[in-house]
Amino acid sequence: MTIPNSTKYQPPATEAELVIAWLRRARESQFSHYGAAKRLGNYGRVFGVPVIIITAIVGASAFASILSQTVPLCAKLIVGLCSLAATVLSSLQTFFKFSVRSEKHRIFAAKFGSIRRELEVLHVQAQVKATELTAVRAKLDKLAEEAPDVEAAVFSRKKAKQDDELNQ
Repeated sequence: MTIPNSTKYQPPATEAELVIAWLRRARESQFSHYGAAKRLGNYGRVFGVPVIIITAIVGASAFASILSQTVPLCAKLIVGLCSLAATVLSSLQTFFKFSVRSEKHRIFAAKFGSIRRELEVLHVQAQVKATELTAVRAKLDKLAEEAPDVEAAVFSRKKAKQDDELNQ
């Protein structure tokens, strides 16, 4: 059975081709999840560092206003706006759970890496047993069900980079 000409995809015809196809997909998934983990970790820092700085400024300003009875109105407004900004950034950081999501992607990247290494071992074997393929397929299927989605932009960048590496 052939696939219509609208796509370049050709299904693997042999067990060796199947192992290579799965190996490529596991590698793509591994690096895409590492990329997503890095991106989410960066987002966490982008939101977290300003929260720390703004909260410190607000705390110091509040302490200074207690010591000084004559605080100008503009200073009170600035402290109020900083407090509001810290609250908003902190809430966004909590809502988006960047660190939790980053760690989840890192864990799945490691799991895909483990399966990739398993497939590499199968690739170098002269003969691959059907039971070995079935076991690997079950692991891949389970990971595919459980893994968080990787943003299309991250996946596309990682896939393009890998394609370039394979073509060199």
